[in-house]
Amino acid sequence: MNDFFLWATFAVCAAYAVQQLVILIGLFRLPPTRRWETLPFVTVVVAARNEERNIARTLDSLVQLDYPKDKLEIIISDGASTDKTCAIVKTYCKSYPFVKLHHADQNQPIHGKANAIHQAVLRASGEFIMMTDADCTVQPTWIRETLKYFTEDVGLVCGITIPKPINLFAAMQLLDWCYILGISSGRAALGFPIGGIGNNFNFRKAAYHEIGGYAKIKFSVTEDFALFQAMLKSRWKIVFPILYETHNQTEPMLTLDELYEQKRRWSLGGLDASMVHAFLAGFMFVAHLLPLASFLVLPLTTSLAALGVKLLADALIILPVVVRLRQTRSLLTFVLFEIYYFLFVFAVPMILTLSREVKWKGVSYNLLELRRS
Repeated sequence: MNDFFLWATFAVCAAYAVQQLVILIGLFRLPPTRRWETLPFVTVVVAARNEERNIARTLDSLVQLDYPKDKLEIIISDGASTDKTCAIVKTYCKSYPFVKLHHADQNQPIHGKANAIHQAVLRASGEFIMMTDADCTVQPTWIRETLKYFTEDVGLVCGITIPKPINLFAAMQLLDWCYILGISSGRAALGFPIGGIGNNFNFRKAAYHEIGGYAKIKFSVTEDFALFQAMLKSRWKIVFPILYETHNQTEPMLTLDELYEQKRRWSLGGLDASMVHAFLAGFMFVAHLLPLASFLVLPLTTSLAALGVKLLADALIILPVVVRLRQTRSLLTFVLFEIYYFLFVFAVPMILTLSREVKWKGVSYNLLELRRS
C-alpha cells in the first residue's frame, strides 16, 4: 500500500511540475502584434450598480487614458443603482463629453450585469469594446497597448487585473490572481485558452454581434466566463498577454466573508465549464491532496519533498507574473497564499454541493431556477 501511494504521489507531483513548466514556457511567449496606421474608435464599457464609493476613482483613471479623446467613448451602464452612483457619473459627463451614462432597462430577458453590458455594447460606437469594472483603475496605456494584440484574426484580448496590495491579506489575494491568471495566460499562448477576467476583457464589437452576445448566452453568475466560452467556440482567436502597460487594479476583498462569497460565485460559475475544465479541476484537487496525505503514510523526508515540488511549481508561475507587474513585494505572502489555496481547493466540492443561490450587488440569483427558465 505504501509503495502504491509513493508511486501515485510521485506521478502526480511530476505531472504537476511538468504542467507548470509548460505553462511557464507559454508565459514567455507573447502573441503577435500589429501597428495601427490609423487608431480605431474605442468604447470603454463599465457596468455599475451602487458603486458610489468607487466610481469616481475609476472614472478618474479612465479620463486620463493616453488615447485620442475624439476616438474614445466611455459608457457607464447603470444597473438600477439606489445610491449616488448616477449623480457622480453625471458630473463627469458634464466635464468630459466622451463620458456617457446609460440607464440599463431592467425589464429585459437578460439578467444581472450581463444585461447592463449588453445594452451598452448595442449603443457603443467603437469598433473595439474595452471592459473594466466600477471598482477598478486602469493604466493610462491600457487601450493603446491592448490594441496592438488585435491582429486580423483575434476577437478577444484578455488582460490581467490584480487587487491593490494595501495590506498582507490583499497581497495574498494579489498572488492568487497572479497564479490563476498566469495559468490562463500561459495556456492561451500555447493555443489552449481556458479563461479571462471581466474587469480587463476586450473584444471586437463585430465578434460580439457574430456570436449573438449575451442575448444568445445562457445566464451565468460569471458572465465574463460565459462570454469567454462563447468566443472560444467562434472563429475568432483569443490571446492573453500579461504586461504592466495593460494591467488594471481592483479593490481587494477586505474580509474572509467577502473573499468566500467572491470565490463561491466564481466556483458556481464554473459549473458551466467544459469537461476539459472539470478534468483540470479534478487534477488540481488530487495534486493538492496527495502531498498533504503523504505525511500520514510516507516518511517525513519524502512528504516534504513532494510538498516542496508542489510549492516550487507554483512559484514558477507566480514569479514571472509579479516581476512583470512590478509587485515582487507581494511574494512575502507566498506561504500564506499556499495555505489559503490548499484550503480553497479542498473547499470547492463543498461549495458546489451547498445552496445554488448567489448574491451580487444586493440582488439574489437562484441558479437552478434561472437554468430552467
